Amino acid sequence: MKFSFVILHYLTYEDTDECIESILKNIDYPDYDIVLVDNASTNDSLQKLEKKYGNHEKVYFVKNDANLGFAKGNNSGYKFAKDELNSDFVVMINNDTIIEQRDFLSVILEKYKQTNFDILGPDIVSTQDGLHQNPNRNRGFTEEEVKTEMKKLQTKLMLNYLGLEDLILKLYRTVRKNPTPIAVNKNWEEEQENVVLHGSALIFSPNYVKKYNGLYSKTFLYMEEDILYYIAQKENLKILYTPAARIYHKEDSSTNAVYRKESKKRRFIYKHVIASSKEFLRLRGDDRIYKEDLLS
Repeated sequence: MKFSFVILHYLTYEDTDECIESILKNIDYPDYDIVLVDNASTNDSLQKLEKKYGNHEKVYFVKNDANLGFAKGNNSGYKFAKDELNSDFVVMINNDTIIEQRDFLSVILEKYKQTNFDILGPDIVSTQDGLHQNPNRNRGFTEEEVKTEMKKLQTKLMLNYLGLEDLILKLYRTVRKNPTPIAVNKNWEEEQENVVLHGSALIFSPNYVKKYNGLYSKTFLYMEEDILYYIAQKENLKILYTPAARIYHKEDSSTNAVYRKESKKRRFIYKHVIASSKEFLRLRGDDRIYKEDLLS
């Protein structure tokens, strides 16, 4: 069975370089390659990566003419892995992830033999706080929950544009005596089926690769994993989370590289989550929308 890692790159050379190096140095499975997708980086990071890996037998480059966002950008690499490299498995990982587990691919292959999964998510450990990010949630959002969250974000976006959000946050932090505790995922040690996976590492088996074109492509950024979960339920696909495979995640490196100011970063997030929520609601009303986009 052949594996392809698809890594979407934008601006952050150091993160992408560390991600590639972690694969090349640690993975002991012989039949794999790396598809590096550049999402039209506006600095010299692509040139530096080409200089270092351009002649490497396991590394391929796919260059997008424009920043296509997360789903379409990754789909460029997915399509190359599927059609040009004839890969059986596509391992779609963020460029700010690191793999240290030598038998990472062997574990995935064994899990496929045991469970015949369609989509797998590994244990994802944050390098910032050591918390486990998978499974993301035990169930998908209802339509009402999506609408409610979208309204909250629209209010936050308005306050952000008016310059009032930072003031409100400052007052809130002053009044609040104790910080809100970070929600700890207590279920990460258990292998689970049909849960919402974290989007920084998604592994698609031959079952999925043969039938589908990658991720639903009509969003630019955010909610890809929620849409994937919804479609998986509709298509009766098996989602598997396993702690037997592990990956480390540094989080949001590309967004941080673009937006140094926190208020502008929040504005960027609000706008794209709102847009993705609208698209999510649209496809929930008509299954033909995702079928036309995803089915090979």
